[in-house]
Amino acid sequence: MSLKALTTAAAIGVLGVGAAQASRDPSLYPAAQCAAFWLGYSDYAARSLYLEVDPTDATRAAAFRAVALRLGTVPRAEIDRYIAVQRPLMDLLVEAMIFGRDRQSADVFEALGETCQSFAKDHPETRKLS
Repeated sequence: MSLKALTTAAAIGVLGVGAAQASRDPSLYPAAQCAAFWLGYSDYAARSLYLEVDPTDATRAAAFRAVALRLGTVPRAEIDRYIAVQRPLMDLLVEAMIFGRDRQSADVFEALGETCQSFAKDHPETRKLS
């Protein structure tokens, strides 16, 4: 399977899971999704020639995980499992956007980034993140 096909599948998976979970499990989406977003971004940066590792990415991820745990709409183990499953998909999304110059991946990345930024404003753990 090509990088573009994998990325398209990942992007559709991210959007599909997010939309399905949003109304009933805010611990998973957007809170845990945003934690996975920053961890995956950091993972890609660690192996990329195009990005530098930013230690605040781990701080952001931890803050979103803290929100997910505080909201508690699902058990802690499910939150951590969700982050673990989504993290490599976020890494792949960033790789496809930057290295593969995939427009759909860029669109998903931008939409998810905006969702995380908006969601962050409503929670004390994430409010002060830049």
